[in-house]
Amino acid sequence: MRAVVIREPGGPEKLLLEDVPRPEPGPGQVRVRVRAAGVCHRDLLDREGKYPFMKRPIVTGHELAGEVVALGDGVDGWRPGDRVTAVHRAPCGACEPCRAGDETRCLGSLRIFGLTVDGSYAEEVVADAGALVRVPDALPFERAAFLHCTAGVALRALRTRAGLRAGETVLVTGASGGVGIHAVQIARHLGARVLAVTSKPEKAEPLRARGAEVLVEGAGFHRAVLERTGGVDVVLDLVGAPTFQASLRSLRGGGRLVLVGNVTAERVELNPGYAILREVAVLGSSSASRADLAEVLDLAARGVLEPVLADVLPLAGAAAAQERLRAQSVVGRLVLAP
Repeated sequence: MRAVVIREPGGPEKLLLEDVPRPEPGPGQVRVRVRAAGVCHRDLLDREGKYPFMKRPIVTGHELAGEVVALGDGVDGWRPGDRVTAVHRAPCGACEPCRAGDETRCLGSLRIFGLTVDGSYAEEVVADAGALVRVPDALPFERAAFLHCTAGVALRALRTRAGLRAGETVLVTGASGGVGIHAVQIARHLGARVLAVTSKPEKAEPLRARGAEVLVEGAGFHRAVLERTGGVDVVLDLVGAPTFQASLRSLRGGGRLVLVGNVTAERVELNPGYAILREVAVLGSSSASRADLAEVLDLAARGVLEPVLADVLPLAGAAAAQERLRAQSVVGRLVLAP
């Protein structure tokens, strides 16, 4: 079968389209025919070698939707032909966080698509059955593939981590990207007023169309935020280091900053005195549960949430897709169709 393989870190030329052996599911696993694979900014960090524990060579990619084609021993509840997507890491189900119902903090599973096990830029992939979530019949594969890493992540970050309440005001940075444009919709669904920050004027209208007040601003966007709102209740920061200081200063006293992305993998400084005096909270949010994913899939199937698909490219277009992402020329999510 064909797959995009990373053998060594580097630029887009390191994405190698190769013929590789078809994977066989082990106990508790299924093989999935990949119909769509999302292209996420984390894929660029994976390619560049930003994660020291990443195995190589590896089939890259972690967002997928497709059909079950084969079952390993001991798999119950799934059968060939089932339409599925998956969380990026299957919870072990046995560690303390899993037993407490907090599977995103699982301590027992190290099987992460595109980092420790082969991922989704392939015609077929093996997944733990415990990672799978059923895709509603009404939802096309190319729109289901990326909902875990976009809308699901936004839902958990806003509702579970930030404790967002109806009537509060949310600021979303990097709002025109794959996570951002879905976070705008999720925040509106939860009853919030939404301000969206984007750096390019041409990206403003898609955000307005989905219910956001748009700020076309550079690194000092907090000044415009404070002028307009006096300070927001929640910042959902999808960019990380480049926007961290402005995000922090956009909060009202007692506000919450939730970090979801860090596109440059850099460190930031935090003045403890500022956090103390303003009584602000800085929170991390890394993933979404299967329940979160099932919820956003249902919202999308019912038309409450629009999965924003930017374009569909062939598997051979993986490098071009990642370069479009790097150039910040994409509104929504790019998808590969293996």
